[in-house]
Amino acid sequence: MLTHVESAEAAGAAGVLLGPITYQPLTEDDVLGLFRTVTERTELPVIVYDNPGTTRFTFTTELYARIAELPGIASLKIPGVPADPTRARAQVAEIRAAVPEHVTIGVSGDAMAATGLNAGCDAWYSVLGGTVPGPALAISRAAREGRTEDAMAGSERLAPLWSLFAEFGGSLRVVAVIAEQLGLAPEKCLPLPIQGLDAAQRARVAEVVDELGLE
Repeated sequence: MLTHVESAEAAGAAGVLLGPITYQPLTEDDVLGLFRTVTERTELPVIVYDNPGTTRFTFTTELYARIAELPGIASLKIPGVPADPTRARAQVAEIRAAVPEHVTIGVSGDAMAATGLNAGCDAWYSVLGGTVPGPALAISRAAREGRTEDAMAGSERLAPLWSLFAEFGGSLRVVAVIAEQLGLAPEKCLPLPIQGLDAAQRARVAEVVDELGLE
């Protein structure tokens, strides 16, 4: 892990996105120790990657607070917020109250991004934005400017894409197909053992890309 961080530094990375992925289940003290070790060994800003669907580890607000006190922690990448705006605001406010002001809170889960930004998140860690930045930028700008309805409308326009994310087990396979179709990645770009989508599923993604005018 530290070797990868050193390689990232040497390659000119602007920061480190770090998730607690191991074979054995982790305790909160294990995860705190992971972030302490990394922040002690790098000058790069470190982003806490909370992705329980992948890591099988769930952060608590208390653990966010403990980790955020470490020097070098710059941001929290939290899972998608509740769809209900009131509950979303309450969740973001609880985290905001627990961590230092300089530590930003970024929402993930693209379908929940507009709700998260409107609820007070500072950033959106977007899957779509890395491949098709235009729609993600429009949603983000609307939320930052207080145009909450415009942000939600921008997200609702992308509902066919969010539906594919849900149906096909997440965003990775769908966005990989989009990147391939737009010539941004080679065919079958996902690493094994991930097989990607089959021909019929790829056709459905292509239809949505055309319908939404993604480019």
